[in-house]
Amino acid sequence: MQTLIIAGGSGYLGKILINYFKTAYKIIIITRAKSNVSNKIQYINWNDNWQKHLNTESILLNFSGKAINCLFTKKNKELLINSRVNTTIKLNKAIAESENPPKLFINASGISIYKETYKTNYDEYNFEYQNDFLGNLSQKWEQAFYQTKTPKTRKVAIRISPVLGKESNAIKSLLPIIKLGLGGKQGNGKQLFPFIHQTDFVRAIEHIIKTKSLTDSINLIAPTPTNNKNFMHIFREQLDVKIGIPTPAFLLHISKYITKVEPELILTSSFANPKKLTDSNFTFEYFDITSALSEIIN
Repeated sequence: MQTLIIAGGSGYLGKILINYFKTAYKIIIITRAKSNVSNKIQYINWNDNWQKHLNTESILLNFSGKAINCLFTKKNKELLINSRVNTTIKLNKAIAESENPPKLFINASGISIYKETYKTNYDEYNFEYQNDFLGNLSQKWEQAFYQTKTPKTRKVAIRISPVLGKESNAIKSLLPIIKLGLGGKQGNGKQLFPFIHQTDFVRAIEHIIKTKSLTDSINLIAPTPTNNKNFMHIFREQLDVKIGIPTPAFLLHISKYITKVEPELILTSSFANPKKLTDSNFTFEYFDITSALSEIIN
């Protein structure tokens, strides 16, 4: 049985990966918590000897990093950058020093690396970089990932869009708002809303593991574009809520001190086609927002 080593596997993404892969792989989680074994999953503290588990039968996944749902204060910006870049450098170093390094290293990145757009023609080969904090954050993350050469280890940076599931922050935070009748468009509602259903997220990871020709940066995003207005409309329909009072952009900027979430996470328009996935014969189970929200809500 191969070993799946997940750095930063204690959060939402780690939990859905554990649930999906636990029968097919031995799973080890690198964590800031105390080393222990729970439900046959081995948790190893960053300061303990997790490096001994790196070998040709292991696959390394890195999702370490402070949660992006916060205010972009100077302190938080430093934490967001350092928690991603430093752990990536540390994992790269461990692979480079390993006598029998893993065959595959998958590192998280963000769809926010792409320049804001209202068009849908971006993909992994055709794009421009975004020059703001989130865009630069993802660029620094990928630079740290690729700067160390690991000739025996295939590298893939997954540019992740918001992952939607019952326990995802996007769904849990919006449910009470929509039920109160406040689930109208946010801002002008025209901004493209990138997403991927959690089932397709874990299936895409499995596809990358099995498809050895896939390398470098890959978009994990549903192929059918939607905008914020349509997303909120479909969400209300699934909950059978008739009223959806819109939230102007200026209110999002005012309320950020209550929600503790930067409004640009909602107001920025992003999309990039998952060309590498679809070209390698990956098929999405939830290819549009209606099918995704229908499964999550119902």
